[in-house]
This record gives sequence, C-alpha cells and structure tokens, in this order.
Amino acid sequence: MADPEIKWKRGELAEACGVNSETLRFYEKAGLITPERGANGYRLYNLSHAKRIRLTQRAIHVGFSIQDVKSWLDGDTARMESALVEVEGKLEVLERLRKTLRKKLRKA
Repeated sequence: MADPEIKWKRGELAEACGVNSETLRFYEKAGLITPERGANGYRLYNLSHAKRIRLTQRAIHVGFSIQDVKSWLDGDTARMESALVEVEGKLEVLERLRKTLRKKLRKA
C-alpha cells in the first residue's frame, strides 16, 4: 500500500482500511472522500483516501465527530487547535489512569 498511484475499488479500499463498503459510502456522502471515476464508471480510491479514512476512524474512536474530521480536512485551524487541546487533555487523563492501574497491579 506504499504506492501512491495504486487505485482501489470500493470493496478493496474498505478491506485495506478495515471498514465496510457502507462506511465508505457514508464518508463519501459526508464529503470526507471524493473518489475519481474510472473509464468503466467505477469509483476509484487512492492512498490519500485511505489516509483520510484511517484518520476518521481514529478520531471517531476517541470521540470526535465526522463534522470535526471534515473541518480538519478542510483546513479549519481553529477547530484543529481546539481538537489538539482536547486530545492533550485526554492524554493527561489516560496517563493518570495508566499510573493508577499499574499501582493497583503491583499491589495485587
């Protein structure tokens, strides 16, 4: 998947990114990805689409919305900065939790 010229059909990209085809349709409707069309009319996706999907999946996993991700991809620096502050806060909370769990495991 290192070749930026690689082209995937929807199912191939879905498999490569660990999502299903319906998720890709949803992301396309939300404006997160815009595939090109092959001569046969098939939607074709590339490495840039895969990166956007992976970013979206990570962001959703930690509580951000599709609209948050879309704003980042659109270059909304204010929303990116806000998200960064939120992520850094979550990292601090997770670090404290990790320390607590390690302490409890040592005592167990």
